[in-house]
Amino acid sequence: MKTIIQIHREEKYFVAVDLLTNVADQGLTEEEAVANLKKGLEEHYQILMELAPKNHKISFLDIEVEKYA
Repeated sequence: MKTIIQIHREEKYFVAVDLLTNVADQGLTEEEAVANLKKGLEEHYQILMELAPKNHKISFLDIEVEKYA
């Protein structure tokens, strides 16, 4: 699964934000912020799937988007 994120600096931390869900996390490095965001997104989607009605089908959709230049 792919998503769109932005990373910016706030004082001594890097903040990674998923633009689709607005889930955010931080770290002392960009890599740590992204790793923390990935964990947070996994938990976010796991909860969404657990809360979804059991009689409704869950599927994943892949789309292609041109890079922002």
